[in-house]
Amino acid sequence: MSRNHRTRTPVGSPHLVPFMILFWTCLLALQTKTARGEPVVEIVSQDNTITAPQDAGTNWLPYIPIHMNLSADGGYDDNVTSGHGQQGSLFTRENASVSYDLPEGRTQIHLLAGAGFTYFFDAGNTRTNDVDTHLTLSLTHQISERLSFAASIYATYQTEPDFSSNVGPENVRANFFHTSDSLSVTYHWLLRFATVTSYNFQLIKYDGSSIGMLQDRVEDTLGEQFQFSLSQRTNLVGEYRFEIIDYDTAPLDSITHFVLAGVDHSFTEQLNFHVRAGETFRSYKDDGDHADPYFEGSLIYANTERSSLSWTMNYGVEEPNTTGVLLRKTFRTGLQLRYGLSARISSTAAIYYHHDQDDVGTSSSGSGSGFSQDSVDISLGLAYKINNHFSFHLGFDHSEVTSEQTMPDYSRNRYSAGLNLSY
Repeated sequence: MSRNHRTRTPVGSPHLVPFMILFWTCLLALQTKTARGEPVVEIVSQDNTITAPQDAGTNWLPYIPIHMNLSADGGYDDNVTSGHGQQGSLFTRENASVSYDLPEGRTQIHLLAGAGFTYFFDAGNTRTNDVDTHLTLSLTHQISERLSFAASIYATYQTEPDFSSNVGPENVRANFFHTSDSLSVTYHWLLRFATVTSYNFQLIKYDGSSIGMLQDRVEDTLGEQFQFSLSQRTNLVGEYRFEIIDYDTAPLDSITHFVLAGVDHSFTEQLNFHVRAGETFRSYKDDGDHADPYFEGSLIYANTERSSLSWTMNYGVEEPNTTGVLLRKTFRTGLQLRYGLSARISSTAAIYYHHDQDDVGTSSSGSGSGFSQDSVDISLGLAYKINNHFSFHLGFDHSEVTSEQTMPDYSRNRYSAGLNLSY
């Protein structure tokens, strides 16, 4: 999916600082151990061949599992501003990313960071040349046989709306910073019983005050899971979450209690299933209480050699992104698929859809009305591997919003082709 942004250095949340200190401390410790000559079992190269590392005494430079990607492509966008005018333009796009991967051992680290620039040739007086910056980081550490720790960071500064999550209006292109970070501690009390204590932090901040006064907010969520192992493949789960949402300006501050039950099941080593269902109890600071059903589920298939699939679905109350709406009930689903057609040809697809039912008015008056809205975003890609480093790719993106309100409706198509260099 294409992301179009203009150049700006985002000011991150102060909550990111301890995460980054923790990450770089662990990374430095791991590099120091390798440099001192600790044995490395194997190295997996980009072409998936396994080679034995040199003896520690003959190679002072440690192996660093870092990969880089550069891509350049061009194409046509038939609705640059995501509006009614259908203003089209040719564009060029350049992207660069770096990844660091330590998937084995007591400490596991996964890092992906990147940036991209898009230039539109025929945008007229509309300022649409944008930059996309993003960071994804996860770290897990097995402290003991019973105790483990996990942390993750996702941060992005972008202009394009995010159809995969509830971050801002889907029909508005505006620069914003978004971060979603988590900490969790898992402890196995008994052979079949474990608890997971978690904290999640989310920040949404728009550059423009006109949209920021409606969307800028902080979300804090504390959670406690109780897991019982029914078998080696199946866990029964009971879960409680406590969520606080604090808006900078909009009068939508709330506190929500989640009471959930569910199942985690592994059909095979590659295929995993997750489901939670229950009730949410939300109390608004200025406008009464609500009780609503809640559901979330996912199906994950991971076969790194040829294909992978991720499907998610959830239903519940979300934060509104339309003026005058108090309560939004949303059904949301997303599918990501990667499939290798041959040794050289691979395909990707991503589809995100959600249906929103927005309630307008106050809960205390009991006289609110409402309207519905449907949003869909589809991305298709095809890549041909020229050699171990170069590949050629084609892409198509379609996004659309239809609503019972006239103003938000729009449709947009993007076509692109280009080259990718990886090493």
